[in-house]
Amino acid sequence: MNEVTFAHLLQRREGETLDFKRELPGSSDLAVLISAFYNTRGGTIIVGVDDQRQPVGLLRPQSVEAGITHILRDRLDLDVLPAIEIVPYNGREFVVVTCPHGLYPPYFVRGEPRPYVRVGSTNRQATHAEIRRLYLLSGEASYETLPCRTAALADLSARLIARYRERRNRHTVGALDLSDEALLHNLGCVVEEEGRLIPTNAGVLLFCEDPYRFLRQNEITCAQFKGTDLLRTIDRRDLRGSLPELAVEAEQFLYRHIRIGHEVIGFEGIDYWEYPREALREALINAVIHRDYSVAGGRIRVFMFDDRIEFYSPGDLLPGVTVEKMQRLESQSKLRNPVIMEAFRDLGGFIEKMGTGVQRMGRAMEEHGLPLPGSRS
Repeated sequence: MNEVTFAHLLQRREGETLDFKRELPGSSDLAVLISAFYNTRGGTIIVGVDDQRQPVGLLRPQSVEAGITHILRDRLDLDVLPAIEIVPYNGREFVVVTCPHGLYPPYFVRGEPRPYVRVGSTNRQATHAEIRRLYLLSGEASYETLPCRTAALADLSARLIARYRERRNRHTVGALDLSDEALLHNLGCVVEEEGRLIPTNAGVLLFCEDPYRFLRQNEITCAQFKGTDLLRTIDRRDLRGSLPELAVEAEQFLYRHIRIGHEVIGFEGIDYWEYPREALREALINAVIHRDYSVAGGRIRVFMFDDRIEFYSPGDLLPGVTVEKMQRLESQSKLRNPVIMEAFRDLGGFIEKMGTGVQRMGRAMEEHGLPLPGSRS
């Protein structure tokens, strides 16, 4: 760091990315500060500046540098170490520690149960929501695998767990000889924290009778409109329940309202659906399995119009998945919610083959003499 950059930093006030120290802080204080920078936006620590922001310098900067290095190795596990420099300025010497924004948060101080984040010029323990965000940013965990701390193991339904066992045994080889707790843990539906089992978000979504109590985004709104716009509603249902039950109820709503035609071929009358049922089921199951459940307040919407059916699934497309590839009916096997997907596959009847849902929708629509999904006639 040159003197011009250093002088510019001295003119700034302490804040989210800058902290001044008169001398080497205690081991815990420095470890907390560095980890907070890594967990937030990165930042710079200047040692040798007093509380009035006067650059008083250090008598033994090499000793301070060695002390910082010792604290880094003793109290923190960092994938990339911060840069430590001895910077001369106006005849005095200072130690500058430059911390990057960590790529794989959260970063913990050894011995501390929770990570720290930087808020203004202070360091504080991260909230549950902030910890969840840090894990999601790192890509180390998906929302479905994070603990739902407002729920307890007793909130998971013995009926739904038994139904899962029965249907899985029907569609896979070998019976499950596991306790409910072991089964849920193996699925990724519970995690152990401080000696007790806590449901994950996936566990609540799949095995709770009323997940809406804990995750308000767990809802499917089904509506039928008269005409081709949203002005006149014929029927509407706001569906709540476990994800497999939601999928079944939403599918039944579709079947109640799509029109059935009748055609006489030769001497035989044949009924046919307005839309192919396979395409409707694929669109619905894709929305349920692949939506982003971390979007608070979001809900799946199934809107039926006179000329089309629209499926809305909250969340952006995953990296590598594009609308253009969908329109070309290319296979795109990217999983946002592998726990939920695996449970639906084990239940049978929901998933035919991974990564081929859009292809099957397109094929079914073409065979039915209808435009491909996403196109308008």
